[in-house]
Amino acid sequence: MLKPRTLLLSLAISLSTLSNEARAQKAPGWPQLTRENKPWTRWWWPGSAVDKASITHQMEQMAKAGLGGVEITPIYGAKGYESRYIDFLSPKWMEMLEHVGKEGKRLGLGVDMATGTGWPFGGPWIDSANALASAVLQDGKLTGKPTKMLVKRAAPGNEGLVVDPYSPDALRRYLAPFDKAFASFPKGMVRGQFHDSFEYYGGSWTPKFAQVFSEMHGYDIQQYAADLLAKPADVSAANRAKIARIKADFRETLGRLHLDYLRTWVAWSHSKGFIVRNQSHGAPANILDLYANADIAETEVFGSTPFKIPGLRRLDNEVRHDQDLPEPLVIRMASSAGHVVGHNLSSSETCTWLRDHWKEALAYAKPEIDRIFADGINHVFYHGTVFSPQDAPWPGWLFYASTQFQPNNTIWQDFSALNQYVGRVQSILQRGKPDNDVLLYWPLADVWENENGLMTQLGVHNVKWLTEQPVGKLAQAMMDRGYSFDYISDAQLQQTRADAKQLATPGSRYKVLVVPATQRMPLGTLQRLKQLADGGATIIFQAMPEDVPGFGRLEARRADFKTLLGQFAGKAVVKSDVLAVLESNKVPREAIADAGISFIRRAGSRGHDYFITNLTGKNFDGWATIGVPAQSAVIRDPLSGRTGFAALKSAGTGAQVYLQLAPGESLLLETNGAPAPPAQLGWAYRQPTGTPTELKGTWQIQFIKGGPELPKPITTSDLKSWTELGGDEAKRFAGTARYRLEWDAPTQKADDWLLDLGEVRESARIRLNGRDVATAWSIPFQVRIGEYLKPGKNILELEVTNLAANRIRDMDQRKVDWKIMREINFVDINYKPFDASGWEITPSGLIGPVRLQPLKKVTP
Repeated sequence: MLKPRTLLLSLAISLSTLSNEARAQKAPGWPQLTRENKPWTRWWWPGSAVDKASITHQMEQMAKAGLGGVEITPIYGAKGYESRYIDFLSPKWMEMLEHVGKEGKRLGLGVDMATGTGWPFGGPWIDSANALASAVLQDGKLTGKPTKMLVKRAAPGNEGLVVDPYSPDALRRYLAPFDKAFASFPKGMVRGQFHDSFEYYGGSWTPKFAQVFSEMHGYDIQQYAADLLAKPADVSAANRAKIARIKADFRETLGRLHLDYLRTWVAWSHSKGFIVRNQSHGAPANILDLYANADIAETEVFGSTPFKIPGLRRLDNEVRHDQDLPEPLVIRMASSAGHVVGHNLSSSETCTWLRDHWKEALAYAKPEIDRIFADGINHVFYHGTVFSPQDAPWPGWLFYASTQFQPNNTIWQDFSALNQYVGRVQSILQRGKPDNDVLLYWPLADVWENENGLMTQLGVHNVKWLTEQPVGKLAQAMMDRGYSFDYISDAQLQQTRADAKQLATPGSRYKVLVVPATQRMPLGTLQRLKQLADGGATIIFQAMPEDVPGFGRLEARRADFKTLLGQFAGKAVVKSDVLAVLESNKVPREAIADAGISFIRRAGSRGHDYFITNLTGKNFDGWATIGVPAQSAVIRDPLSGRTGFAALKSAGTGAQVYLQLAPGESLLLETNGAPAPPAQLGWAYRQPTGTPTELKGTWQIQFIKGGPELPKPITTSDLKSWTELGGDEAKRFAGTARYRLEWDAPTQKADDWLLDLGEVRESARIRLNGRDVATAWSIPFQVRIGEYLKPGKNILELEVTNLAANRIRDMDQRKVDWKIMREINFVDINYKPFDASGWEITPSGLIGPVRLQPLKKVTP
């Protein structure tokens, strides 16, 4: 048995060797982060009551926290501050916008803005002739009835009627005040314009509807006006199928009109030097085409996902109760459109209603963001940050649907760690090109043709329009099996060509085109599929389409359709088991999906980039077969910043890479067609060995930042919530406490050491022996510390930050008037008046147990 002195010497030599080996070899680096690489945030301006000093102060805080830009959306104001309100687009408002632009250039922050306030577009200069209208029956004909909808959550100077979203002429009228306001505005101050999701409630008519309908479909919609607005039960059985077809024509026309509206907005924005971001979801239109017409297609993540990651809390009283879960199949609509047409950025409104207010931890954000990364999103916009003047008392000005990513919230303390993670991932996912193998046709005509209602909206909330259709079920099956795909619309197929037995769209290349079981397919689409098949492209039909959609010129189109169907013999594969056909056609798949691991792959100049995330409840430790050939591969950990060359071996037409991913962890993998250069640092594979040691002793706890007051210091040998260790001040405290422990290093030998903090409520900055190690903010709360550990006595310091929930609870119990916003003011996650007075005390601080786990090197 070795003596203690010998063991300490052995530990010192082991740790020194570990550090020296790392220094002797060159580790692969990271791209330099740009403002687009970093996450951006929606920046609400309550009452537009902004001032230059507070703008500068908050933008400096944003830049320091690692944000890349803002999107300005003015909303209703705070009560008691009416004298500070600034009318939208007034000279004073434009002066504030210019100040933001100048400060953005100084600080490296980009600036977008909503083309309006609140949502949707509208204002006091919109009259009833140009306002939103619903289709009604009058004297036996369809006509429009004003909805009288006003701009929702409008800011001062923009209260008024909502504009007609199917009329380019009405939109031009709406944009006229913007023309005047921006006539002399300096160029380059604002990057882009933003349009929120389609929330033009009840809008189903526009004055030119009947004319455009007739031009598109060749018959008069007014012949069927009464039946269109009748309840299905009141329509004769013999006419129901016919009316469903007519309604399909109605919906197609409405979609075409909204697309024209959108294109008008895009053209206007481009004429002013802006790009555009558009949330197409919710629209009664082909959302793939709407997304594709924006420079940046933006989806939305609303609510939270019940991931099975151990330790990830999702308490029933903190989440929405309407089963409104984010749906990856719908999120992929936005990224697919960008991939197909060649737009590099796809964005997402992120973390909307992640949990109830003040109960949203940074750890909750990571898996939601990882999932949308795997769905093709590479430009995150938080939802969001509220402007608050420097003299506003805590918690400042607020927006009811925000995760409160703002300096007054305690989570801002370690917000920069989340932003660094997102920036690292996006620096990889924004380079190269998309590399999905399968084009999946989206048969919108099957959605349009049904007898229920009139206007059909395609939103991110009720998603049965996709998930319960054959295309959605096939998409899920392909995703589960590891096949990468993008959706494609009828219009986008017309821009697709066959090239060298592949399919080339304006933005990407694909190996096969899959057509799911389809009831209705436009004749032009079938014609294009035949042309692609004739050109040598591989077309796989789950089943041949049954008929053409709609009612206009039906018999003539049917005849042409039937003739064309007969010409596909030998030109395409028709088989219900699409996955089997993909396998027989040697379409690559990512076998790691069999373990439930999510991924996305992009193509680069020298190889491929992968983002790989484990959102399951099981550890992954083993060889993963990837779908592309490689001679070498680099692993990058976007959380810690560690990099190294992976263990790799050939596997048929692809390769195998050794990966280690605990639940909640993610990695970036860069493959290369050339072998690794000499003297490159290999990836540090580690596995637990031996028995972990619990760190025990006397913990010194000092509260260093937060409020309402700093509690008295605590000394304890028993870790538990500081709300149990301290007095009343600790029970209502929101902020940061420093934990300090002196302890002796274990005497056993190990190749590395893992510090496992156990339960952390909610984030911790780690220092060991006076050196900054890492910020632990996501699950698992584990950090390798071998290079920081020394023989004998060690000093561990942890700056632990809790949620603001207990402080808010205390304020509501004492009836402090902090909910001072106008209009909807401040509601909870279920849109009820917010009241935290009945909340249980939220556990806070370091709960542990804190353990030190010895690790051994693994050579795969």
